[in-house]
Amino acid sequence: MSSAIEISNLKFSYGPHAILDIDSLNVKAGEVVFLYGPSGSGKSTLLELIAGVLKAQGGTLKVGQQNLAELDSAELDAYRADNVGYIFQSFNLIPYLSVMENILLPFLFQPSSPDLTEVKNLISELGLKDHMNKPVTELSVGQQQRVAVARALLKKPNLILADEPTSALDYDHREKFLKILFDLCRKNNTTVLFVSHDRSIEKLFDRSISLVEHNRVKFSMAETL
Repeated sequence: MSSAIEISNLKFSYGPHAILDIDSLNVKAGEVVFLYGPSGSGKSTLLELIAGVLKAQGGTLKVGQQNLAELDSAELDAYRADNVGYIFQSFNLIPYLSVMENILLPFLFQPSSPDLTEVKNLISELGLKDHMNKPVTELSVGQQQRVAVARALLKKPNLILADEPTSALDYDHREKFLKILFDLCRKNNTTVLFVSHDRSIEKLFDRSISLVEHNRVKFSMAETL
């Protein structure tokens, strides 16, 4: 099986403060992987590096066959638009737009248009069919979460990066949400890297990775508070 993410000797710092120093970390194409670690351990920073939002200061970071270190800012933007779906903890929905408008938002910045039949099928699979024209502010947290998933999946990305998007849900709703997400991703052989400090959902994933065990930068509990 080919690799979706290959990391070796990856280094990143904010000024003088080292955040990540990872010897090796790999995710295979199509895997659904749980990356865990305490708050402040660099999980979100790692996702931003993989998404091309941040740029590594040393080492190698390959997503698919692309070494992100070789790309300039414009190329990283294009890479992210074409290959990565990002689900944020806060969902990043636009409150004055409808469900449909939020889902279609990525296409405002693209020359191509979405296949509306596929959009409606995805919305139906996520249980949002009766809410398409509602403002997202009228939805429950769980429904807003599914809007964020639809937006991330619409362009059929090779990779989904999820930054603790289940933190506002109780366990039963978290499990139901994750099963929906994973089923949709497996249909398209989409790789999922999901980060959280909540290990109660770990059993739902193909594999789990401890960031603390891979990161040579060590944090005390005082630093994470």
